Amino acid sequence: MPSSFQEDSNVVCKICRRQISRYTCPECNIPYCSSTCFKSPAHANCSESFYKKQIESDVRSDSKSKSAEERLKMMEILKRFEEDNLEQAVGDDKEDEDEDEDDLEKRFAGIDIASTSPNTLWSLLSQSERDEFVRSLQDPSSNLSQELLLSEELQRELVPRPWWESASEDIPVHSDALIRNAGQSGNDIFYENTYLPELIDIPSTMVKPLPSGPPLIYNLCAICIAYAFVTRRLATSPLAPINANSQSFQDIEEAKRLLAHLVPFLMDRKSTVLHTTVSAAIDDIWSRLDKSTISSSTFAVLMRDTATLLRPLPVSLISSTSGSSTSTTDIASHPNRTTIYVLSDLSRIFTIHLHGMTRNLHPHIAHKIIFYAAHVLSTPPIVLRSLADDLAARARDSVEAMQFSSGVTGKAETMDTISNLHSTDSESKLIQEI
Repeated sequence: MPSSFQEDSNVVCKICRRQISRYTCPECNIPYCSSTCFKSPAHANCSESFYKKQIESDVRSDSKSKSAEERLKMMEILKRFEEDNLEQAVGDDKEDEDEDEDDLEKRFAGIDIASTSPNTLWSLLSQSERDEFVRSLQDPSSNLSQELLLSEELQRELVPRPWWESASEDIPVHSDALIRNAGQSGNDIFYENTYLPELIDIPSTMVKPLPSGPPLIYNLCAICIAYAFVTRRLATSPLAPINANSQSFQDIEEAKRLLAHLVPFLMDRKSTVLHTTVSAAIDDIWSRLDKSTISSSTFAVLMRDTATLLRPLPVSLISSTSGSSTSTTDIASHPNRTTIYVLSDLSRIFTIHLHGMTRNLHPHIAHKIIFYAAHVLSTPPIVLRSLADDLAARARDSVEAMQFSSGVTGKAETMDTISNLHSTDSESKLIQEI
C-alpha cells in the first residue's frame, strides 16, 4: 500500500470516517484506513498519480510474479487501446483500418499470456503504440486510465463493512441472509461483499428459561466492545474468513492477540472476572486500549456498535423443536441472534484450521464462548434491549459532551463522562429487570 504505517493515530479515517486509521498518505499526510479509501474519488489527486506510475512500471518490469489474470487484463486493455486508436484515426480507409485492427492480434498470435513476461509483451507493441498508451495513462480522464483504476486487480484490497451495518449510514443489518453487493456509502467508496458469521451449535440443555447464577451481560458488553474494536482495527469482517490463507492467518493471530489483551477473562481458563455494571465494563476496556490508536470519539463509535450487537431483533423464522443442539435455524430466528453472531465469529477464529499451518486450538475458549452463547439465548430480550439503549445513549451523549468541551478537558475526563452517563438510573433498572 502506498503509505507509511501509522503508529500514532488517534482519529478515524478522514476519508470514510468509519474505520480506525492505520496509514498516512505520503503525499498529503491524510490519515486513512485502507486502500479503498486511498483510491476513493475524494483522494483522487494523490491516488491516481500513484497508480498511473505503478501501472507504467509494471508494464515495463520483467517480474515473473505477475499472475495470468493480470497479464490477461493487460492484454484486454492493450486490445481496447488498439481499437480506440483505430476509431480515432482520420483519413484512413476501411481496408486500412481492418488491416490495423488485425495487426495486434497477428503480433500476439501464439503468445502464451500466462507464461510471457510483461517486458516481452511490451516489446510486441510498436513505438507509437507505446507512446500513445503511456499518454493515455497519464491522463486520469482517459478511458484507459479509468478502466485501469476501476479494474478488478486494483480493487482487490477492499475494506469490508462491518457485517452488522447495512449499506446505509448508521442503520444496523437486520437480515439473516448473505448481504451481497452492499453498494456505496455517502463517500462513494465501494465495499467488499459482506456476509454474516457462520453460526455455532449450542446444546439445548444449556439453554434455560432464565439464566442461572450471576448475570454475564456486562462481560458480554466488554466482549462486544473488544470485538467491534478488533473488527474495525483490522478492517476485517467477519474475523473468521470463508477461505483461509496466509494473510488470514496473520489477521487471525493479531485478532487473538488484541482480544487476549482487551478481554483476558475470555482467554484465561481460571478467570473469575465478573463485571457488575456497564461503567465497569467500559472503564476496563478503555484502560486497556492504547490511547495512541484510539480517541474518545472513536470509542463512542465502538459503544454505538456494541449497542447494535446487543440489541434484540424481531423473530424472523419458525423454530424447530427437535435435536439435542439448538440448530442454526433456531438461532437465526432468535431475537438475541446478533450477539450470537459475535460469539460465533469469535469461536471460529479459535478453532479454524489453515491448510499447511500449525493448528492452534483453544478448546477451553470455545467452551467458554458456548457458555456465554447459551446465556445470551436464555436472557430475556428486554434485558439486552435495556442494555443496548443505555450504551446508545452513552455514545450519543458522549459525542455531545465532546462537542461542547472547552479544550482544557482531556481524554481521561471525557471518558469519565462516558462511563458515568446514565450509570445510576439505567443500571439500577437493568439489575431489577434481571
